[in-house]
Amino acid sequence: MDTTIKQSQITFGYSNILKTLYKRGQLPTVKYGFYGDKLTQKNVSLEHLIPHSKGGRTSIENLVLASKVNNSIRGNKSVIPFLNAECVMRYLNQFIGVKKFGFDGNEYVIKILDTLNKIFDKGL
Repeated sequence: MDTTIKQSQITFGYSNILKTLYKRGQLPTVKYGFYGDKLTQKNVSLEHLIPHSKGGRTSIENLVLASKVNNSIRGNKSVIPFLNAECVMRYLNQFIGVKKFGFDGNEYVIKILDTLNKIFDKGL
């Protein structure tokens, strides 16, 4: 019996209102992930801007949606080399005006921009 774990089977099981709302279809405006990747119910994952392994928290200000493939490619490296301003802006714009129980898209955008500023300031 082969017990090898394939890359596509790896999951960290992180849960957050962001991913929960997406999986429930309650974020219909969100079609693209943080890196510009097309999101689907099957490929969506939570991506830590500051990697969990480097002290990043699993909290809304440090989490974005990305495909499992792009999340895996980045691993625990700094997000800086993976950033594309156009993709980041398209990602964030999808959340403007979104209000769901326990989630405010406008506040989320502000928090993500604050986290990105901290990352650049500290070179994380």
